[in-house]
Amino acid sequence: MTSHATIENPPSRGRSTARKVGALLAVSVLVVGLGACANSTGDNESGHPAAQGAPAGSSRTTPPATPTATAEPTATSTPTRKVVQVSGDDDGSEPKAPTRKRELPVPTRTPSPAPVPVPAKVFSVKPRTNTSTARARLVGLTTARGQGSETVTFRFAGTEVVPKYEVRYVDVVRAHPEDDPIAVEGNAYLEVSFKLTNPNVRGRLAVPPDLTPGQPQVREILLVHNVAGSLKFGVGVTRRAQFRLHETKGQASLVLEVRDR
Repeated sequence: MTSHATIENPPSRGRSTARKVGALLAVSVLVVGLGACANSTGDNESGHPAAQGAPAGSSRTTPPATPTATAEPTATSTPTRKVVQVSGDDDGSEPKAPTRKRELPVPTRTPSPAPVPVPAKVFSVKPRTNTSTARARLVGLTTARGQGSETVTFRFAGTEVVPKYEVRYVDVVRAHPEDDPIAVEGNAYLEVSFKLTNPNVRGRLAVPPDLTPGQPQVREILLVHNVAGSLKFGVGVTRRAQFRLHETKGQASLVLEVRDR
Protein backbone atom coordinates (compact mmCIF):
# COMPACT_ATOMS: atom_id res chain seq x y z
CA MET A 1 0.00 0.00 0.00
CA THR A 2 1.42 3.15 -1.03
CA SER A 3 1.32 5.80 1.76
CA HIS A 4 0.69 9.41 0.91
CA ALA A 5 1.97 12.14 3.19
CA THR A 6 -0.34 15.05 3.75
CA ILE A 7 1.33 18.16 2.74
CA GLU A 8 -0.31 21.41 3.97
CA ASN A 9 -0.24 24.12 1.45
CA PRO A 10 1.08 27.47 2.75
CA PRO A 11 -1.54 30.23 3.11
CA SER A 12 -2.07 32.07 0.04
CA ARG A 13 -1.02 35.70 -0.31
CA GLY A 14 -4.62 36.93 -0.72
CA ARG A 15 -5.77 35.47 2.62
CA SER A 16 -2.81 37.01 4.43
CA THR A 17 -3.55 40.41 2.94
CA ALA A 18 -7.18 40.19 3.99
CA ARG A 19 -6.24 39.44 7.59
CA LYS A 20 -3.92 42.44 7.67
CA VAL A 21 -6.63 44.75 6.33
CA GLY A 22 -9.07 43.44 8.91
CA ALA A 23 -6.62 44.04 11.74
CA LEU A 24 -5.99 47.60 10.55
CA LEU A 25 -9.74 48.29 10.38
CA ALA A 26 -10.15 47.01 13.92
CA VAL A 27 -7.35 49.28 15.16
CA SER A 28 -8.87 52.27 13.32
CA VAL A 29 -12.25 51.62 14.88
CA LEU A 30 -10.63 51.39 18.32
CA VAL A 31 -8.76 54.70 17.79
CA VAL A 32 -11.93 56.48 16.62
CA GLY A 33 -13.79 55.20 19.67
CA LEU A 34 -11.11 56.41 22.05
CA GLY A 35 -11.10 59.83 20.38
CA ALA A 36 -14.82 60.09 20.82
CA CYS A 37 -14.50 59.20 24.48
CA ALA A 38 -11.76 61.79 24.94
CA ASN A 39 -13.92 64.50 23.34
CA SER A 40 -16.82 63.58 25.56
CA THR A 41 -14.71 64.29 28.67
CA GLY A 42 -14.02 67.89 27.58
CA ASP A 43 -10.45 67.67 26.11
CA ASN A 44 -9.69 68.47 22.51
CA GLU A 45 -6.67 67.58 20.47
CA SER A 46 -4.66 70.59 21.70
CA GLY A 47 -5.02 69.56 25.32
CA HIS A 48 -7.48 72.36 26.21
CA PRO A 49 -11.03 71.67 27.35
CA ALA A 50 -13.56 71.94 24.61
CA ALA A 51 -16.75 73.90 24.94
CA GLN A 52 -19.51 71.97 26.68
CA GLY A 53 -21.89 70.53 24.17
CA ALA A 54 -19.84 71.66 21.17
CA PRO A 55 -19.23 69.09 18.41
CA ALA A 56 -15.91 67.28 18.48
CA GLY A 57 -13.19 69.01 16.55
CA SER A 58 -14.88 72.45 16.57
CA SER A 59 -12.99 75.50 17.99
CA ARG A 60 -14.09 76.95 21.33
CA THR A 61 -15.85 80.32 21.19
CA THR A 62 -16.47 82.71 24.10
CA PRO A 63 -20.17 82.92 24.82
CA PRO A 64 -21.60 86.45 24.53
CA ALA A 65 -22.07 88.34 27.79
CA THR A 66 -25.56 88.11 29.09
CA PRO A 67 -26.96 91.65 29.74
CA THR A 68 -28.02 92.34 33.29
CA ALA A 69 -31.69 92.66 33.59
CA THR A 70 -32.88 96.05 34.93
CA ALA A 71 -35.93 96.44 37.02
CA GLU A 72 -38.91 97.75 35.18
CA PRO A 73 -40.30 100.95 36.76
CA THR A 74 -43.48 100.19 38.53
CA ALA A 75 -46.67 102.08 37.96
CA THR A 76 -46.23 103.99 41.24
CA SER A 77 -42.61 105.10 40.63
CA THR A 78 -42.04 108.81 39.89
CA PRO A 79 -39.17 110.50 38.06
CA THR A 80 -36.31 111.59 40.27
CA ARG A 81 -36.36 115.33 41.00
CA LYS A 82 -33.83 117.61 42.60
CA VAL A 83 -35.02 118.33 46.13
CA VAL A 84 -33.71 121.28 48.09
CA GLN A 85 -33.28 120.63 51.78
CA VAL A 86 -34.76 123.49 53.72
CA SER A 87 -34.06 122.35 57.25
CA GLY A 88 -32.17 119.78 59.25
CA ASP A 89 -28.59 118.56 59.12
CA ASP A 90 -26.93 116.98 56.12
CA ASP A 91 -26.49 113.52 57.64
CA GLY A 92 -26.48 111.55 54.38
CA SER A 93 -30.12 110.57 54.65
CA GLU A 94 -32.53 110.92 51.80
CA PRO A 95 -33.42 114.53 51.02
CA LYS A 96 -36.67 115.72 52.42
CA ALA A 97 -39.34 117.40 50.43
CA PRO A 98 -39.26 121.19 50.89
CA THR A 99 -41.75 122.48 53.37
CA ARG A 100 -43.95 125.35 52.40
CA LYS A 101 -43.06 128.56 54.19
CA ARG A 102 -45.83 129.48 56.49
CA GLU A 103 -46.99 133.02 56.17
CA LEU A 104 -47.29 134.41 59.68
CA PRO A 105 -49.35 137.48 60.30
CA VAL A 106 -47.31 140.58 60.94
CA PRO A 107 -47.96 141.62 64.53
CA THR A 108 -49.37 145.05 64.92
CA ARG A 109 -46.99 147.12 66.97
CA THR A 110 -48.63 149.63 69.20
CA PRO A 111 -46.44 152.73 69.34
CA SER A 112 -45.21 153.56 72.79
CA PRO A 113 -46.72 156.72 74.13
CA ALA A 114 -44.39 159.68 74.12
CA PRO A 115 -43.08 160.57 77.56
CA VAL A 116 -45.05 163.34 79.15
CA PRO A 117 -42.70 166.29 79.72
CA VAL A 118 -42.43 167.51 83.26
CA PRO A 119 -43.65 171.08 83.61
CA ALA A 120 -40.80 173.48 84.21
CA LYS A 121 -42.30 174.72 87.46
CA VAL A 122 -42.54 171.23 89.04
CA PHE A 123 -39.66 169.92 91.16
CA SER A 124 -38.17 166.75 89.64
CA VAL A 125 -34.87 165.15 88.66
CA LYS A 126 -36.06 164.50 85.08
CA PRO A 127 -34.69 166.47 82.09
CA ARG A 128 -36.42 169.67 80.94
CA THR A 129 -36.30 171.32 77.51
CA ASN A 130 -38.10 173.79 75.27
CA THR A 131 -38.31 174.23 71.48
CA SER A 132 -37.88 177.95 71.13
CA THR A 133 -36.40 179.37 67.93
CA ALA A 134 -35.55 182.76 69.41
CA ARG A 135 -32.06 184.17 69.05
CA ALA A 136 -30.58 185.84 72.10
CA ARG A 137 -27.41 187.09 73.73
CA LEU A 138 -26.47 185.86 77.18
CA VAL A 139 -25.60 188.93 79.21
CA GLY A 140 -25.88 187.86 82.85
CA LEU A 141 -25.14 184.92 85.18
CA THR A 142 -25.90 185.21 88.91
CA THR A 143 -26.64 182.94 91.89
CA ALA A 144 -28.76 183.38 95.01
CA ARG A 145 -29.86 181.45 98.06
CA GLY A 146 -33.55 181.21 98.93
CA GLN A 147 -35.76 179.48 101.49
CA GLY A 148 -35.01 175.75 101.09
CA SER A 149 -33.47 176.19 97.63
CA GLU A 150 -30.72 177.91 95.70
CA THR A 151 -30.98 179.57 92.29
CA VAL A 152 -28.84 180.17 89.20
CA THR A 153 -30.19 182.86 86.85
CA PHE A 154 -29.30 183.27 83.15
CA ARG A 155 -30.34 186.65 81.64
CA PHE A 156 -30.67 187.37 77.93
CA ALA A 157 -30.81 190.46 75.74
CA GLY A 158 -32.18 190.98 72.23
CA THR A 159 -35.21 188.77 72.78
CA GLU A 160 -38.45 188.71 74.73
CA VAL A 161 -38.51 184.93 75.17
CA VAL A 162 -35.98 182.45 76.46
CA PRO A 163 -33.99 180.69 73.70
CA LYS A 164 -33.96 176.92 73.24
CA TYR A 165 -32.47 175.09 76.23
CA GLU A 166 -32.04 171.69 77.89
CA VAL A 167 -31.34 171.00 81.57
CA ARG A 168 -30.55 167.49 82.86
CA TYR A 169 -28.41 165.52 85.29
CA VAL A 170 -25.27 163.84 83.86
CA ASP A 171 -22.74 161.43 85.35
CA VAL A 172 -19.77 163.57 84.26
CA VAL A 173 -19.36 166.92 82.53
CA ARG A 174 -17.95 166.85 78.98
CA ALA A 175 -17.56 169.52 76.30
CA HIS A 176 -18.36 166.88 73.63
CA PRO A 177 -19.59 163.30 74.07
CA GLU A 178 -16.21 161.91 72.93
CA ASP A 179 -14.12 164.24 75.14
CA ASP A 180 -12.59 163.44 78.51
CA PRO A 181 -14.57 164.42 81.61
CA ILE A 182 -14.04 167.92 82.95
CA ALA A 183 -13.51 168.38 86.67
CA VAL A 184 -16.29 170.39 88.32
CA GLU A 185 -16.66 170.89 92.06
CA GLY A 186 -19.53 168.89 93.58
CA ASN A 187 -20.87 165.35 93.91
CA ALA A 188 -23.59 165.58 91.23
CA TYR A 189 -23.75 167.54 87.98
CA LEU A 190 -26.42 169.42 86.08
CA GLU A 191 -25.81 170.22 82.41
CA VAL A 192 -27.42 173.42 81.11
CA SER A 193 -27.31 173.87 77.31
CA PHE A 194 -28.53 176.73 75.10
CA LYS A 195 -28.95 177.05 71.32
CA LEU A 196 -28.85 180.18 69.12
CA THR A 197 -27.18 182.05 71.95
CA ASN A 198 -24.10 184.25 71.93
CA PRO A 199 -22.43 185.19 75.25
CA ASN A 200 -20.03 187.68 73.65
CA VAL A 201 -20.37 191.43 73.90
CA ARG A 202 -17.85 193.47 71.85
CA GLY A 203 -15.60 190.46 71.54
CA ARG A 204 -15.62 189.61 75.23
CA LEU A 205 -17.62 187.20 77.39
CA ALA A 206 -20.49 188.97 79.09
CA VAL A 207 -20.63 186.33 81.85
CA PRO A 208 -17.92 184.75 84.03
CA PRO A 209 -16.72 181.47 82.51
CA ASP A 210 -16.14 179.98 85.97
CA LEU A 211 -18.27 180.97 88.97
CA THR A 212 -17.89 179.54 92.49
CA PRO A 213 -20.57 181.05 94.73
CA GLY A 214 -19.60 179.02 97.80
CA GLN A 215 -23.19 178.07 98.60
CA PRO A 216 -24.15 174.82 100.42
CA GLN A 217 -25.79 173.25 97.37
CA VAL A 218 -24.52 175.03 94.23
CA ARG A 219 -20.72 174.69 94.32
CA GLU A 220 -19.51 175.73 90.85
CA ILE A 221 -20.80 176.90 87.45
CA LEU A 222 -18.33 176.29 84.59
CA LEU A 223 -18.69 177.26 80.90
CA VAL A 224 -17.41 174.14 79.07
CA HIS A 225 -18.60 174.75 75.48
CA ASN A 226 -19.05 177.95 73.43
CA VAL A 227 -19.15 177.31 69.67
CA ALA A 228 -21.33 178.91 66.95
CA GLY A 229 -24.20 179.90 69.19
CA SER A 230 -24.12 176.67 71.20
CA LEU A 231 -23.43 177.07 74.93
CA LYS A 232 -23.01 174.44 77.63
CA PHE A 233 -22.53 174.96 81.38
CA GLY A 234 -21.69 172.39 84.02
CA VAL A 235 -23.32 173.10 87.38
CA GLY A 236 -21.76 171.19 90.28
CA VAL A 237 -24.02 170.56 93.30
CA THR A 238 -23.42 168.91 96.65
CA ARG A 239 -26.06 166.22 96.13
CA ARG A 240 -28.47 165.10 93.45
CA ALA A 241 -31.61 167.05 94.35
CA GLN A 242 -34.82 167.93 92.58
CA PHE A 243 -34.89 171.12 90.53
CA ARG A 244 -37.36 173.27 88.62
CA LEU A 245 -37.20 176.13 86.09
CA HIS A 246 -38.80 179.57 85.83
CA GLU A 247 -39.04 181.50 82.56
CA THR A 248 -39.63 185.22 82.52
CA LYS A 249 -40.62 187.31 79.53
CA GLY A 250 -39.90 190.94 78.64
CA GLN A 251 -36.39 190.93 80.00
CA ALA A 252 -36.01 187.23 79.22
CA SER A 253 -34.33 185.05 81.80
CA LEU A 254 -34.16 181.42 82.88
CA VAL A 255 -34.01 180.66 86.63
CA LEU A 256 -32.69 177.24 87.71
CA GLU A 257 -33.90 176.47 91.26
CA VAL A 258 -32.31 173.52 93.08
CA ARG A 259 -33.50 172.23 96.45
CA ASP A 260 -30.86 172.31 99.13
CA ARG A 261 -32.39 169.68 101.44
